[in-house]
Amino acid sequence: MRKQLELVLQALLAAALAASLAGCAATRPPARIQSAVHTINRYMPEYVAESNKALEAVDHPDKERLTGIGDRLAAAIQALDAWANGQGKDGNEEQ
Repeated sequence: MRKQLELVLQALLAAALAASLAGCAATRPPARIQSAVHTINRYMPEYVAESNKALEAVDHPDKERLTGIGDRLAAAIQALDAWANGQGKDGNEEQ
């Protein structure tokens, strides 16, 4: 009897977790957040390019690491913008 109860509880936990993750994947952020992320994404590549250029000009000792951080940040913001606007990984609208 105890094994059955444990199995039922595990199944309920798994179902609750799956439902929670499905809800997160299907929910888009509010319009003001979408707009803010889109604005950041619009200017981020320019900021990163200017920062990388400045790092090169002064021959900063951590320029490689900082350039990589900027590039990854720009890519992350672009992915966040795509998600906020309902686009999948391939750039197409999600259903």
